[in-house]
Amino acid sequence: MRAMFAFMYFAAAMAAIPYHASADNMREVRGLAAMHKIGVENGRLCMSDHYHYGETGTWPTQRKAKARAVEAWAGFTRLEYGNRWADFRVAAAKKFNCKTRNTNRGPGWTCAVEARPCAN
Repeated sequence: MRAMFAFMYFAAAMAAIPYHASADNMREVRGLAAMHKIGVENGRLCMSDHYHYGETGTWPTQRKAKARAVEAWAGFTRLEYGNRWADFRVAAAKKFNCKTRNTNRGPGWTCAVEARPCAN
């Protein structure tokens, strides 16, 4: 009988660990970020169902166009949620859409990016 109670106590304690870790993380979510569904992904807090977008004008290389799209994404995310959520390197579900475009200055690249903000 004693072994059964010890097992039940152990099982209840183990079940509470993920909740406790999640509750600690959720206390860290403040401001406008708190209005979104937040989950833990790869050890960091991420918005589960909310994407942010960044877009750019035309740039001579795809690399520059991507960098400017990321800057736009980070700038808007920083404005809305603060620095903690604006690091594109830790964002989730990143997706680029880049296209070539002809302008009166010659050919170039334009890019758009979407990603779910995560806190660093």
